[in-house]
Amino acid sequence: MIEKISKLNNEFNKSFPEVYLKPSKVNKFLRKYSNEVERKIKKRFLDLDLDKNFVIYANGGFGRKEIFPISDIDISIVEKNKSNNFKNLEEFISYLWDQGYKVGHSVRSISDIKKISKKDIREFTSYLTRRPIISTNEMDNKINYALSKLWSKNNFYNTKFIEQQQRHSKFFSTAFNLEPDLKESPGGLRDFQSALWILQHCFDLRTTGEISKSKIFNSELNDALDAYNFIKSLRFATNIITNHNRLNFEAQVEISKKARLGKRSAKNSVEKMMKKFYEMAAVLSYFNEIVYEKYNEKYPKKNYFQKIKGIHKYGSKIGIENINLRNNKNLIFEIFVEIGKSKTINSIDTKTKSLIRKNINFIDKEFRKNEEYASQFLEILRSKYNLSSILRTMKSLGVMQEYIPEFKSVVGQMQFDLFHTYTVDEHTFKVVRNMRQMKLNKQTGFELEHELINKLPKIEILYVAGLFHDLGKGKGGDHSEIGAKTSKRFAKRLGMSKTDADLISWLVKKHLIMSSISQKKDIGDPNTVNEFASVVESSEKLDYLYLLTINDIRATNPALWNGWKHLLLKDLYLLTRSKINKEPMKASSQISIERQKNVFDSLDTKEEKEFITHHFKNFEDNYFNKNSSSSLLWQSKLILKNKNKEFVIGCKQKFNELIEIFVKVDDSPGLFYKLVNIFDRAGLEIIDASIFTSKDNQFAANTFITKFSRQDRVLNKSELIELSSKIEKNFHAVDQITERRKVKKKNAKFEKIVKIDVSIDINKNRNLITVETVDSSGLLANISKVFFENDVSIYSARINTLGERVEDTFEIENFNKKLVPNYKIKKIISELKKVV
Repeated sequence: MIEKISKLNNEFNKSFPEVYLKPSKVNKFLRKYSNEVERKIKKRFLDLDLDKNFVIYANGGFGRKEIFPISDIDISIVEKNKSNNFKNLEEFISYLWDQGYKVGHSVRSISDIKKISKKDIREFTSYLTRRPIISTNEMDNKINYALSKLWSKNNFYNTKFIEQQQRHSKFFSTAFNLEPDLKESPGGLRDFQSALWILQHCFDLRTTGEISKSKIFNSELNDALDAYNFIKSLRFATNIITNHNRLNFEAQVEISKKARLGKRSAKNSVEKMMKKFYEMAAVLSYFNEIVYEKYNEKYPKKNYFQKIKGIHKYGSKIGIENINLRNNKNLIFEIFVEIGKSKTINSIDTKTKSLIRKNINFIDKEFRKNEEYASQFLEILRSKYNLSSILRTMKSLGVMQEYIPEFKSVVGQMQFDLFHTYTVDEHTFKVVRNMRQMKLNKQTGFELEHELINKLPKIEILYVAGLFHDLGKGKGGDHSEIGAKTSKRFAKRLGMSKTDADLISWLVKKHLIMSSISQKKDIGDPNTVNEFASVVESSEKLDYLYLLTINDIRATNPALWNGWKHLLLKDLYLLTRSKINKEPMKASSQISIERQKNVFDSLDTKEEKEFITHHFKNFEDNYFNKNSSSSLLWQSKLILKNKNKEFVIGCKQKFNELIEIFVKVDDSPGLFYKLVNIFDRAGLEIIDASIFTSKDNQFAANTFITKFSRQDRVLNKSELIELSSKIEKNFHAVDQITERRKVKKKNAKFEKIVKIDVSIDINKNRNLITVETVDSSGLLANISKVFFENDVSIYSARINTLGERVEDTFEIENFNKKLVPNYKIKKIISELKKVV
């Protein structure tokens, strides 16, 4: 059988360009798989005389005749008569496994089926949708009768709805992840199958033919079937390549090549294929949505509340009455305005959704120029309730795409920066949703932002900037510059003032600057703050930019946001606000004196104070500017506790998911390189590093912000002590790690990303080198080794991991504490390109 499967896979691969263009052809291959399996099952079942006492059904994908290359073969064997012929049954199941099938089977009586189906809706669904392989009408009827009263329509609907919500939550409730699970993700195959189960049990529509004849969903059904076939074809191809259902980046490249999408680069071919996938996933999501909503709608027979002409409200639903929409185009936006005003109404009825989709062409050039509709759109953005769901519904119905043509072009737009996990449109919605949640809720840790967002003079300015900040992507050129121009035109079209339009345009143009400065520069340096303040100019612009930046980063990748990034941004915001407001700014020397005093005041004895005074005298003011009073006290207590030790280390939890590590040790060439290797081997990722060497160059006092690569949990005190001991033991065990680590790249199928920027910090008389590349194990160790081998000292390091991409910035100086000469910089760049 394995040979036949391999042969069928080869046939599919050869036919894939044809299947891609006409996805319904995938069903031929699915049926071939199923028919071959069924033929063997039937023959063996009959050869062993099992049909005398048992019947057998196909379940799941096998029941639908949709067996994919990695599918399980699900079968249900049901007793006709009491039998002891279990030896033959065991032989039958063993035979199937010997054929190479992954078999999921059950052997039950009708009584057993009734008991388990009453408890488990998945079992009930499996029997509900079974397909007979060898059975009788009598057995079919008995099973149907046993199932008939177990799950009422309402209970089945409610349980399936919860089950679906739980499944969707595993994928952050979006179909627009960049590496989707083709089976389980929202908009995947399971959404279509789930809708069919609801139609079968709750609407009594057992086949697609019956659904089509019912005329309830016939127009949506045809589109959904096309989308279902397309995603099935991608799943078949993905299974062959990866043995999984997740369409990862490598599989996207391979499949787009097989589709032969013209003379395109790998990136452009993937982009085209995935854009179609997201379009099809949206179709399946919409079909699933209206099936579930249709059953849940309770239409009033009379006396429903009607507020304005053409719109009716009932329960949590709102809809457009039977009216000529061409002559009442204002109702398209008005219905969303009404949802935004109501605490109880949160969705549009399915009939109205279909009406808007069918007449989406009414949103034309004249509609977009209309001042009344522009005013309505602004009112929508000022909605008191439901804004996030309103915008998503507008996109689902095509309203957003038609009213904002720039948005249309980014729907399903891939992002190849290796740190976004969503398409441009999905990321955009998550930005606005984050803003909305920040405004409505005092989220833990976001108290300052909650206060700021509720003090904004015009919240719609922030929302429009959020909508447009990435709409310039995929158009060739700097997306910030492109977005700045289009957002300004849109603001003017909405009738916003020139001042407001200019502010929106500025926010879009500068939306990356605050995150860049906080993650690459020393924000404790007054020069950094001064430079940023000169760009921002006013506290109003700073407030808007800060809120846009925070919510943009949080919507990029759930794994990227952490308390450290938040602290850096917040500190930059507060320092810049003080500067702009001309509040007295403390000099570096004053901050240094105050923080040292805070430490001394917290120490118990004169001896302790004298010892730490001697320690502090070894450092310049920047050491105290970079470390807070609490950090300095923690470090001081570690040093006092380990007075006689050459190696002092301490670990403490920071922001729950992060670990701060302090190391005091005799300075030596390649110290940073050695520590990086030790951390790497302990499973730690470095997020930030502050490297300080004493004035006499005798010892170093370094602080690292780290996290474990494969866990996000709070370590207890004993675990932190154990981690400290492990690092100290490894430090003494290794004189110097000299071999170069082998870098294992992620997503090597895409174009190699290596970007190295070099600049000079004139104020500090140091070189800055930023390395941008694909993340990989051993990367930081190899970079630091290049610096070590070129006799260059790392003064500070900002390790910025962005999903599967890194932007690491190093502040370096030559061995003689001067600028690194140009010839050496060129050599370093050349060597860095080889190791990254």
